[in-house]
Amino acid sequence: MNRLSIETKVLGGFGAALAVLAVTGFLAYQSTLEFVRTSDSIARSREITETLGKIFSVLSQAESGQRGYLFTGDEAFLQPRHGALARLEELVARLKQLTVDYPEQRQRVPEVERRVVERFALLDRVLAARRTRGFEAAQQALRAGPGITEMHKLDALIEAMEGTERARLEWLARAAQSGVNRTLLTFSLALLASVAFLFLLFLTIRREIGERRQAEQALRDGEARLRAIIHTAAEGIIVIDEQGRIDRFNPSAERMFGYTEAEVAGKNVSALMPSPYRERHDEYIARYLATGEKKIIGTGREVVGQRRDATTFPVELAVSEMRLGARRLFTGIVRDISERKRAEERQARLLHEVESANEELKNFAYVVSHDLKAPLRAIGSLADWIATDSADKFDAEGREHLRLLLSRVRRMDGLIDGILQYSRVGRLKETRVAVDLNALVREVIDLLQPPEHIAVHIDNTLPTVVAERTRLQQLFQNLLGNAIKYLDKPRGEIHIGCTAENGAWRFHVSDNGPGIEARHFDRIFQLFQTLTPRDRVESTGVGLALVKKIVEMYGGRIWVESTVGQGSTFHFTLPRMTAGASTPHGESS
Repeated sequence: MNRLSIETKVLGGFGAALAVLAVTGFLAYQSTLEFVRTSDSIARSREITETLGKIFSVLSQAESGQRGYLFTGDEAFLQPRHGALARLEELVARLKQLTVDYPEQRQRVPEVERRVVERFALLDRVLAARRTRGFEAAQQALRAGPGITEMHKLDALIEAMEGTERARLEWLARAAQSGVNRTLLTFSLALLASVAFLFLLFLTIRREIGERRQAEQALRDGEARLRAIIHTAAEGIIVIDEQGRIDRFNPSAERMFGYTEAEVAGKNVSALMPSPYRERHDEYIARYLATGEKKIIGTGREVVGQRRDATTFPVELAVSEMRLGARRLFTGIVRDISERKRAEERQARLLHEVESANEELKNFAYVVSHDLKAPLRAIGSLADWIATDSADKFDAEGREHLRLLLSRVRRMDGLIDGILQYSRVGRLKETRVAVDLNALVREVIDLLQPPEHIAVHIDNTLPTVVAERTRLQQLFQNLLGNAIKYLDKPRGEIHIGCTAENGAWRFHVSDNGPGIEARHFDRIFQLFQTLTPRDRVESTGVGLALVKKIVEMYGGRIWVESTVGQGSTFHFTLPRMTAGASTPHGESS
């Protein structure tokens, strides 16, 4: 009787499940039809938006090409305009087809078409004026047109139509999602009901036993994992209960605090803390249990621990909450940071020493600039007076000695200036501004006044970078000055250029001078290093070292490529921090 009763229930449940699935199928079919219609509307709205974007893009490209042609006269800029009007006519025709069922958008399409034609008519007038009468006539034709406000009405109209479609898409998306949600919910509920009917008797019998076994196994597994983690962890792990009593105390904690687990088990964890942490601990736990307010739980902080011998040490403590069955426990991860604190103290001392050294450098720079340059100027002035007013009182050897004296004074003055410049880099900060390198390099060239037999070329338009102007001036002045100083050809050539490379600007300064042997490539960037005797070419040996320091201050790098007898090229990079600069392109000066 019981068996038959059970079979009847099973058959009844199966029949009920089939009925639910049949109803669900019909509802899902209706929802699918609605979803298909909504999807078609979404596709049409997206195509309208894409068509409007294409109209704006084609028109923008045509106008951009026009602007390029107006400023340069280069017909290549008009390439995007060729076929633009025909393309726009196709897009407008497609827009008419797409909006046939949308009255609001359909009424706007003729206005879009009219304004497109007007914009192109204006473009034609401006281009004709530019071709026949020049740039100023084109400007006048542009100003005589409908005006910027009228020209922008087309942009506003396109934006309004796009806004309408965005709103329509949002509504359709919500409608589609709602339909999908209804379908999924209906199907899920039907499936759930069917499964529930079919397995009701089985789940009723097995549920209690299965849940109990799972809970017991989960508890055993959790306790085993916890014991393994606590025992093998490198950090100290201390587990306490809601009353603050120690439940677990792993070997790392034993070594850290000097207690065994047996000695601290059941005791309050505050015994491991000095005052005032000991007094505050129980207060923190009580407040958390009563209000949920967290002071330490879920966060990491630095506290002070106390060893068995009463000595204290800094620790990093992180506390988390966990549950094992009905028990609520708190796990503290403790890390001894004594070594880290000592390292921080050493670092602080080193930083203080570095700051002291920098202060000494400042004092040295002051001494050099005031206590050395003043008497040096006096020596130079006296020597120059003697050479000018009393030269006739000296023989040839005496005059040569005077010349050498003046040369050494100038060399010493240049050396002091170079050392001061080198010491200021990275220490004295200027406000970083947008620097047009085209103007700056030309200023440097004018300042250096290259001899008539040396030609300096800027190969392409240099970018505008954000930097300290004085440092960039020093950089280019030293590179160009060296190239001019060492050129040994009857016709000297110096080239300056720039390219964009991997998020940075790559500059080059090349010459057709004597070149540099490869074994000297690293040496030339060191302080006081010269390759030519100073009696042949006057040099302090500071310039390239200063250039290297400036480049590296901005996070760049510098290197040289050279062939003996043919010339050298100095390359350096600067971060691509631009202020409205474009990628360099061909230009010569």
